Amino acid sequence: MESVVNSLVSKVLGTLYNMAKEELAMQLRLEDDVKTLQVTLVRIQNYLQDFEKKNIKEVSMKQWLYQINQDIYDIEDLLDEYAALRDNNSESTSSKVDKSSSSLSTKVRFSFHGKSSSIKKVASNHRIGVELQRLNKQLNDDIKGQIPELSLLPNFAPTGPVESRRIRSNDSTTSVVVRSDIVGNKIHDDARRLIELLTKEDDRDNPLVYAIVGMGGIGKTTLAKLVFDDHIIASRFQVNLWVSVSQNYNENDMLRNIITSAGGDGERCLNFDSLSKKVIDIVKDKRVFMVLDDVWETKRVWNDMLRILLKRGVAEGSRVLVTTRNEEVAAQMMAVHSQRVQPLPLEDGWSLLCKSAFPAWVQQKAKNDKWNLKDIGIELVKKCDGLPLAINAIGGMLSSQSKTRESWDFILKSSSWEVEGLPDEINSALYISYQDLPRDIKRCFLYCSLFPKGRYFKIMNAKNLWIQEGLIHDEKNKSSHDVAQRYFRILVQRNLVILDRVYIEAAYFKMHDLVYSLSQFLTRNENLVATEEKEILNSEFDGKIKKLRRFSFVGGPHETTKITKKCLQEHVSLRTLLIFNRTIGNIDNALFNHLRYLRTLWLQGTKVTELPESLGSLKLLRYLNLSQTPIKELPITIQNLNALRILDVSECENLRNLPSCIMKLHHLCSLTTKGSALDHLPPGVGNLNKLQLLEFIVPLDQDIARESSTVKELERLTELRQLNLYKLERLLDSSQAKSASLKDKPHLKELELSCSERDSNEVSTDDSGRIEEVFEDLLPPVELKILKITNYFGCKLPSWLGSRLFNIRFLKITGCGNCKKLDGLGLLPFLEAFYIEGASSIKSIGPEFYTNKNIENGANQNSVLFRSLKLLSFEKMDSWEEWSSLGKDIRVMPCLEVLQIYACPKLKCIPEEVLSDRYLKKIRICKAPQLLLKKLHNLIFLKIIEIGNIPYLEKISEVPALERLKIEDCPGINLVELTHTLQNIDWKDFNADSLPMWFSTHGHEDDNNIKATYLQISCKEELVRKICVNDVHEWSKIQQFDNISVLDENERLRLIHPEMPNSFAKYDGQVKWADVSGQVDEEELIILKIRRGEVEEPLMGEFMCASDTSLEKSSEE
Repeated sequence: MESVVNSLVSKVLGTLYNMAKEELAMQLRLEDDVKTLQVTLVRIQNYLQDFEKKNIKEVSMKQWLYQINQDIYDIEDLLDEYAALRDNNSESTSSKVDKSSSSLSTKVRFSFHGKSSSIKKVASNHRIGVELQRLNKQLNDDIKGQIPELSLLPNFAPTGPVESRRIRSNDSTTSVVVRSDIVGNKIHDDARRLIELLTKEDDRDNPLVYAIVGMGGIGKTTLAKLVFDDHIIASRFQVNLWVSVSQNYNENDMLRNIITSAGGDGERCLNFDSLSKKVIDIVKDKRVFMVLDDVWETKRVWNDMLRILLKRGVAEGSRVLVTTRNEEVAAQMMAVHSQRVQPLPLEDGWSLLCKSAFPAWVQQKAKNDKWNLKDIGIELVKKCDGLPLAINAIGGMLSSQSKTRESWDFILKSSSWEVEGLPDEINSALYISYQDLPRDIKRCFLYCSLFPKGRYFKIMNAKNLWIQEGLIHDEKNKSSHDVAQRYFRILVQRNLVILDRVYIEAAYFKMHDLVYSLSQFLTRNENLVATEEKEILNSEFDGKIKKLRRFSFVGGPHETTKITKKCLQEHVSLRTLLIFNRTIGNIDNALFNHLRYLRTLWLQGTKVTELPESLGSLKLLRYLNLSQTPIKELPITIQNLNALRILDVSECENLRNLPSCIMKLHHLCSLTTKGSALDHLPPGVGNLNKLQLLEFIVPLDQDIARESSTVKELERLTELRQLNLYKLERLLDSSQAKSASLKDKPHLKELELSCSERDSNEVSTDDSGRIEEVFEDLLPPVELKILKITNYFGCKLPSWLGSRLFNIRFLKITGCGNCKKLDGLGLLPFLEAFYIEGASSIKSIGPEFYTNKNIENGANQNSVLFRSLKLLSFEKMDSWEEWSSLGKDIRVMPCLEVLQIYACPKLKCIPEEVLSDRYLKKIRICKAPQLLLKKLHNLIFLKIIEIGNIPYLEKISEVPALERLKIEDCPGINLVELTHTLQNIDWKDFNADSLPMWFSTHGHEDDNNIKATYLQISCKEELVRKICVNDVHEWSKIQQFDNISVLDENERLRLIHPEMPNSFAKYDGQVKWADVSGQVDEEELIILKIRRGEVEEPLMGEFMCASDTSLEKSSEE
């Protein structure tokens, strides 16, 4: 705790150093108090450093630390009040202070408007001065009363802000490696055994339950994930569901998670009955595989809910796999088999420690280090009790340490292994990994204790919460976003947070249950996560929390519809209020009157329809999240929230207007409105000159008369980093577009230009010409990196697209049905990804696509066009017929990794240079029936091929790295060279009378290398029957594959095991192809990497930590 207090002290010291120089502090005669407080805080820092060195464990010291921490919090609250007062004074001053005035009373009186206002503010000034003196005295008393008893010596050091320790992280890369925590053969053997049992025919009661049992952190979820992701499971079952349960779950939230896991939308279902009905619809007559992860009790989650729902509708052969720490849970769920997970053997534990401690890129170079350190490493594994979670945590910490015996031995002999008071289930390794974090990162880690247990949380939101809470300290030449991103990378490196691999492109994370328990244990004196009001009241009465600083209200077993004044009225020091309980629909009118120190109010996804007028009393509020709520209007008192930085009303479908007074919130950095019912913004957006992220709706002409913000107001917003402009068709002429002065926004990195969707047949020549002129004058700055153009209905793209945007890295053009040609994009030197979709008027792509310069007689033979392009995608281009070659003398797309062509029915050819031997790793070409492509060959890096409806294709060869092959309706293929790297083959043809001969491995590599390949066949009923009755001719082509599934025209799974060809599966229904590639959506991947400033990472390489744009603190904070 001492390092956390030290971090807070450093922050307050920095504030005081700035405050001492300010005119208002001198006017209020605070200089002496400020200097006294500075001296006191420096003394505390020195004592804390001595405390860290001695590692004192006395209870009295812990009590002293707690009290000092509370004092510093109170001082920070007061300083923030002072800052708010300073800002209000600055904004309310209508004239310059008379420099000749010498008296303090004259200066103060001159600064305010009106007599009553002046009296109130002078009273506030006086209160701040008095309170600062009181806190100064209290802090000194707390020091004098305890220090002699604790025998601490002041470690005198130069006064001034103390920088926190900068950890040695993998800063050479901008991503965080998502490590596998799978080692040894045992876990794979266990997974295979479970898969065999789960897919075995069994006539007992449906659905059958299987269990994985073991202590926390031992790898139950890892084993369940191995089973869940297996291609046999994916093909065997029609609906695969993963549900995280944990202790404090809410039935409605769980059902929503089931619906989301199945690809549905459960957000609009408001009650248990409608959610239950939707779940039944999802599983009805389907063979279901459901994983229930981390079940603690069975009555509500199983007996009273899921068991009943599943029995109502699932098909025979459905299975449930439950992970639990308790054997009784497995017995109560009547599990037919329980797999107990054992601690890792020492050698496997050592292997796992090495994977975490030695980054992948140094594994080979570190052989000598590993050998030299193995004896210490084995001892560390023993201290971790063979628990993978604990081993990963220690390994993550070691990855930032020097690889010396002294360094490792220091950790092995650390006294923290014997720390007292930790909950029994938490291994000391987790605490040691936390203890080794730099001070500031500790505070960010502890803040994550407020997020719902077991649920994934958006990284962008976490970083914004950290920033607005003031947990991110400024670093030289670094934005707050960059610092927060580095903090997050270190937490992932330490294995203290888990990235979501299912939705990784959306950048979500969570904490393992035991890590979460550790964070809650360490914040038990100032944070509270509750599921119902009585928990808050109990925390007051039993004295657990004297001063509650942060409160998170998560969904619990009982629905709560209202947050009352009673439950929070005693907690006047509250800084953060996070409401994750979706059933909350009302807020007590007087709730906010007593929460004057609140910085964050999070109501996302609740049923709140209105906010009380008392919202205006939250003078320090910085972050207000109302997204996905049915709120209809914002109270007029929102104008009093002068400290507000982030306002999120996205997806508020009932919100039609914003009050004009929000344009008085001059510190606002982010205003997000996408998905709301807003049709315009009130006037004055140009006054919000600190905006960094804005979603702007162009008003109708008549709206301007009734007062709306106009595009011209954007001219003054020079700090914008991201700008989304919607309904641009409303601009009447190019002069309006020009008035936005986008080119003069040097910080703008991401831009979306969007019109409303319309039928291209309804676009007149005049409309098309007008929008061309409008877009021509929406000239972006040269610094732009990401550009999206949506529903543009001009005939030609803006000229600046290929001539000015030299730094552009991502370009997506969607729904531009009138556009007839693409010009000069090949000259963009840093363009990494280009998507175009729905350009139905383009008939040919030729030299103009690559360059707007003449290419004749090899004159530009040294040119490299699209020199950085990694991903190229054409979709739904109905008229596209020709794609011309530039010839062999011009180098084109030397870095291309992904080529996608989808639904281009008239396209006849692909230039040879695009498909030449290069770094191509994925090719997806579907629904191109006129494409005269006869062979795909000599592509040595190609890993993924997806082709469909290409009748002229005959041959796929010389692709030695191929891992995944998907072929649909390509009857002309007579040769496919199968390789030992191939993991999946998916072949679909409902017109074929027989299987293709190339399935046979005759003439290819050794049969044993092909056996592990998973083969999925989709064909017509007659061919299915030939295969299933062991037709010699057909069966001989595929008998060498160990893993086969056969589906008929209705996508009913008919055969799974090749060793049982005479048996049909007993169920019908649709089955999706098992995508086990582990790849992520390339579009989102590139955008996220660009936002993080990544340049050198290969696109198809292992994806690391994704992140979205979060907001920097303003320079005045």
